[in-house]
Amino acid sequence: MGNNFSGVSRRILIIGTGAAGHSAAKAARLQDPEAEIIMFGKENRLPYYRLRLCEHIGRSINFDELRISNEEWYEKNRIRVELASEVTAIDAKAGKIIANGKEYSYDSLVLATGSTPIMPPFKGKELSGVHTIWTVDDIAAINQSLLNAKKAVVIGGGLLGLEAAYKISGMGIDVSLIEGMPRLLPKQLDEEGSEVFRDKVQSLGISVFCGISVTGFEGDDKGHVKQVHMADNTVLEADVVIVSVGVSPNVAVFRDTGISMNRFLDVNEKMETSIEGIYAAGDAACVNGRWSGQWSVANRQGQVAGTNAAGGDAVYEADNVPYILATMGTRVVCSGDTGAVQPDGSEADYRIDRRIDKKNYLYSRLVFRNGLFVGYMLVGEPTKAFNKLQTLINTGAGADDINSILYG
Repeated sequence: MGNNFSGVSRRILIIGTGAAGHSAAKAARLQDPEAEIIMFGKENRLPYYRLRLCEHIGRSINFDELRISNEEWYEKNRIRVELASEVTAIDAKAGKIIANGKEYSYDSLVLATGSTPIMPPFKGKELSGVHTIWTVDDIAAINQSLLNAKKAVVIGGGLLGLEAAYKISGMGIDVSLIEGMPRLLPKQLDEEGSEVFRDKVQSLGISVFCGISVTGFEGDDKGHVKQVHMADNTVLEADVVIVSVGVSPNVAVFRDTGISMNRFLDVNEKMETSIEGIYAAGDAACVNGRWSGQWSVANRQGQVAGTNAAGGDAVYEADNVPYILATMGTRVVCSGDTGAVQPDGSEADYRIDRRIDKKNYLYSRLVFRNGLFVGYMLVGEPTKAFNKLQTLINTGAGADDINSILYG
């Protein structure tokens, strides 16, 4: 990789137009006003907010509401975007990539290819009316299937699955939500908090099935889905099925390039891979063994990768980013240490302060370790105070003081 540019502008290539790719381009331009920056995206659209896709379920898609920046912003910042452009090969030794059969050289490279929704090998997964959620085109296809639909089944109780179930239910369609784990949001909430959240979901008329796996789908004589079959022999009628059970990183093109990787691309705190001058960020990257999958994290990682690709010296700090979910007419916010074992494996003195209001679907769990306030789980009204709580983590704040913040 050439590092002495002697007045000649460096060329930075960014593969991916998601949160990490966009923030990398923005940061690279700030770091180096003269660099040539080119982004490559598989979709024929400028970068947009995937987290807002479900807002367009059941209504016409307004892409202006979704995109992160307009065409003028890219022109003003001299960032060239190659749309509908798939990168098929990377030659790390020669410093080149191939996209749509054309060769591009680079001085530094940012890999921000994101991920793809997982479709398990369900029987009947090819039936029409069975969808995943990841792109604008996915939402358009879902909306077409929802026309005249009376029953829908959503498989997966994560952010997108919950929001899809909420939006479809709001259209007057009967919705069943299936979560293979024993309860909703098991990684974010304890049993009591999960129960409060499940009750809120069911209060909206959504049927919730937890701890049962799906075995497949059955279609009608036209090849359209009509039933969902579960492992306990439960059969659900469905005119539409949405599968949202997780994502898989887009890393296939990086194999055999010499870049260190397992399931994800391995990067250090500078978001640099095992090859000098090649950086990675977002869903495709794992920072010193840690992966997040959150939009805000991908955005920050992209900033660091873009800054360093343009000659900077930024460091990614894995701050304690709260998990925030806003759907079903409520919010869930979790942050910090909510477990019972310290990072080094030693036992700690934990004290838990819980408050539950089942009637109003409110819940708070405050966690104290060795006398310090270290984490929390909130459902419903108490989430309004999470910003204040965030500043108190790892302090000696007491339960009474914190509860006065939460409940007044």
